[in-house]
Amino acid sequence: MTEGSKALEPVSTPARGRGRPRDEEKDAAIAEATWRLLAEKGYEALTFESVAELVGCSRSTLYRRFANKAELVEATLGQTSRRIEPRIDDSMSPREVLIAHARALCTYMAGPRGPATLMMSFSAEHHAELAAAIARHGMNEQTFYLREFERARPGTSEQVRDFAFNTLIGTIIFHVAVLRTTLTERQIIRLVDGALTLLEMEPG
Repeated sequence: MTEGSKALEPVSTPARGRGRPRDEEKDAAIAEATWRLLAEKGYEALTFESVAELVGCSRSTLYRRFANKAELVEATLGQTSRRIEPRIDDSMSPREVLIAHARALCTYMAGPRGPATLMMSFSAEHHAELAAAIARHGMNEQTFYLREFERARPGTSEQVRDFAFNTLIGTIIFHVAVLRTTLTERQIIRLVDGALTLLEMEPG
């Protein structure tokens, strides 16, 4: 550790509730530690040893779960998404579903996850395995939005839906992860409505 650097305190494992699987607790602690290390040191410095030290587990615990650190990152992305995934039911309109997902994305990008996500994006340019992991996760997340865009305006081309998606997500990431601002509910709704308006750009 260099002089003046700040040591990371160990991650506390959540108190175990009745019937809660121990692996779920460990996975949550691993994900939290991974996010903290990514935000503090970046992907290049991320190691199984550093994660194990924060979690308070052995390296073998991680090696049993992941073949490499790209798999660790992909699992962390997926677990975080599932943890903040909004409650959706069939009675909700496409607009309501999109607002719920946009709100969840704002939560996802809050705290250390925002800077860590940006740092990973830069690192992905030099690490093919990380780029592939991020791409797989991104495609999975994109599916939710594109499905609702199609419901909102059936027959819209993939190109237009992709444009609406990238505009919505890019704006949220810019404000929350880059500028480190908190979007209000009204602002989130306006962004979603703006993305839906873009669907009307379909030629013909």
